[in-house]
Amino acid sequence: MDANPENILKMVAILGASVAMVTDMKWGKIYNWLTFPLIILGIALNSYFFGLKGFGTSLAASTLGCGFYMGLAIIGAVGMGDVKLLGAIGALGGIKFVLSVFLFSAVVGIPHSFLVQYLNYGRNAIPMLVTSFLTGAFKEKTIHSENKTETLRFHYYLGVDILIGTVIAFIIEVPITF
Repeated sequence: MDANPENILKMVAILGASVAMVTDMKWGKIYNWLTFPLIILGIALNSYFFGLKGFGTSLAASTLGCGFYMGLAIIGAVGMGDVKLLGAIGALGGIKFVLSVFLFSAVVGIPHSFLVQYLNYGRNAIPMLVTSFLTGAFKEKTIHSENKTETLRFHYYLGVDILIGTVIAFIIEVPITF
């Protein structure tokens, strides 16, 4: 593996996603003290390594990363920490990297969320999910409010999926062209 600037920035993204996963699992939050400095660091390092083009690309990738989860955050399905974490990963790794992280996180996260539902509710998990979305009940009972209850044995943390997606995106380069 090369110690080129792009790989160094992506390794910083993996480190940041690792810390985020720990805070998400321990306290149920991904904190601003982690995400904002990572965004600033990503923009600064990309500017240093790649000049004005690096600045623009990093800023665009950060905005794109935040945009991926913003709609879900608005309806309460994910937290703003998840939104800002993906923005930080974009600021560090660039547009192709954040797109890959988002896709890999979804590939891992969708079955992960169904598994957590199944472990908590058994055979009733899928009908409960369908009913929740068809009736709009998911707006009142979000993942975050469920994670705070003590009655559920298993909890869903998107920070885990984002970390796994970041590691996979670092290992496997998706051939995305613009």
